[in-house]
Amino acid sequence: MPERQLKKDKETISSMFDSIAPTYDRLNHILSFGIDRLWRRRLVRKVVGAVQEGSSARVLDVACGTGDVSIALKRQGLDVTGADISEKMLAVARTKAGDIEFIYGNAAGLPFDDDTFDCVTIAFGIRNFDMRPQCIKELRRILKDGGMLAVVEFSIPRNRLWRSIYTLYFKNILPAIGRMVSRQAYAYTYLPESSFDFPAPKVFCRELEDGGFRDVTSQSMTGGVAYLYTGRK
Repeated sequence: MPERQLKKDKETISSMFDSIAPTYDRLNHILSFGIDRLWRRRLVRKVVGAVQEGSSARVLDVACGTGDVSIALKRQGLDVTGADISEKMLAVARTKAGDIEFIYGNAAGLPFDDDTFDCVTIAFGIRNFDMRPQCIKELRRILKDGGMLAVVEFSIPRNRLWRSIYTLYFKNILPAIGRMVSRQAYAYTYLPESSFDFPAPKVFCRELEDGGFRDVTSQSMTGGVAYLYTGRK
């Protein structure tokens, strides 16, 4: 159970990410010791391996933030759109990649027709979704038949020793560094709380299945610090 009820309405989440947009990329790399790049790379490889070679598959990168995954997918020749509810994060993304369309988009009600995309990606964003079951159904709605959802999200390591080290860092050291660099106290307290609040991998896989996805898989990364989830419509 979470230590306290986390507020995940779109106004709270968008305001929080607006406040850390200027330092978001730098802190991501510092706080993860650069491993976040490897996690995103693995997500991109999974997507590229799932689409037909030489195709211009349409991909929606939900909770795209400052656009790192969108940019990496675009470099692989995919037709990418990024969506996020933080206008300041989107502004940073647009300065990094003027050739990608970045739009305001809430996962609970995305501005796209049914069966639009070949793939939907989410990197470290789904734990922030309010009304997650509704969002999962919405993600499935915009996918084409056979389309893939690929999600990377934090998890809690199962190994007792590794979990204790992870917990010490994530709940004590990480928030202190985040506050010092970004000058934003809440955002880097929210990060570990939302990660510990997120369901265990087996539970989240069931959520995806309950939302209509099939062939759901989960792959541990870095000893269970993060997981890569996939599912098909």
